[in-house]
Amino acid sequence: MLAGAVLVAGLGIALGVVATGGSGGGGSAQAVEMQPVSAAGQEPFTDSVANGGTPGSASPSGSSPAGSASGGGSSPAGGSSTPTGAGSPSASGGSVNGGQPGLYGGTRETASCDVPKLSSYLSANTDKARAWAGVEGIDGSQINGYLNGLTPVVLRQDTRVTNHGYQNGQATPYQAVLQSGTAVLVDSQGVPRVRCACGNPLTPPSGTGGGYTGTAWSSFRPDGVVTVQPAPAPVTQIVLVDQATGRQFERPVGGTGGTDGSASPSASGSNPSGSHSGTGTPSGGPSSAPSSGASSAPSSGGSGSPGQSGSSGPASPGGGSGSGAGSGGPSGPASPAAPSAGAGTP
Repeated sequence: MLAGAVLVAGLGIALGVVATGGSGGGGSAQAVEMQPVSAAGQEPFTDSVANGGTPGSASPSGSSPAGSASGGGSSPAGGSSTPTGAGSPSASGGSVNGGQPGLYGGTRETASCDVPKLSSYLSANTDKARAWAGVEGIDGSQINGYLNGLTPVVLRQDTRVTNHGYQNGQATPYQAVLQSGTAVLVDSQGVPRVRCACGNPLTPPSGTGGGYTGTAWSSFRPDGVVTVQPAPAPVTQIVLVDQATGRQFERPVGGTGGTDGSASPSASGSNPSGSHSGTGTPSGGPSSAPSSGASSAPSSGGSGSPGQSGSSGPASPGGGSGSGAGSGGPSGPASPAAPSAGAGTP
């Protein structure tokens, strides 16, 4: 009898390991659905409210990422090429500061998401509005004001979130990775709150790890996925990267494009310490990784590579750099003329 009890106990332990994926983490690892730019995903709250002019109607390539589950995912409607300008950053993933300049992109004077359309749809569907508002922690009567305080942007890196579908009158949470190029609405601390392709409310991701399900896009790398942490304090302007030009611009929180302005050098050149990724990479962080990103901004003073402005000295001879003065040392005739430099005629 004792031997039989031991056998049963051992079988129970083995089954428990299989059920939790062998992680030993109490089942915290969850399936993570891969959601391409224009895919509706599970039980969408609304039709797409992403504006048609938004870059990024990429379809999955059909390749599966390392460690992903074989997918029942379906290809979304839309184009078959990766969005031009949006790109897929090469920097490592990890935790990023929601207030980091250049973390998000967009098109100057154009909103990536139709906020009035989403607000009207929810107003006309009270059951969905009630469930939607519950996810965001507000009352249904506050939805319109809440949405008008969010800012339409475009993701510049694959981003993990908790997405919420709608089924049987309830919001159904699930873990998801949104493809770079996805149109979202973010709050004043840079946290994604709405996915525009389906109107679904978003919250920060829950748990860690998990196997990826669905069909991967060609640029997907598990170690390149980021999670957004709220900025330490609310901001009034969000510094975006123009998807077409690669230049940075500022969009007021809650703005829909009509009040966009040029980014200040101090804003575009900052590199908040909230990013835990990018160490050891030339670009220094997710916000500067895309080829169309902050590093190409002509007026930002080195926005893509903070702290390296001194390296530009050799590019401007005669500008008073030490290297320029030293280059004349070896020639004999040059040294007698040095005292006359004060007269202003070198």
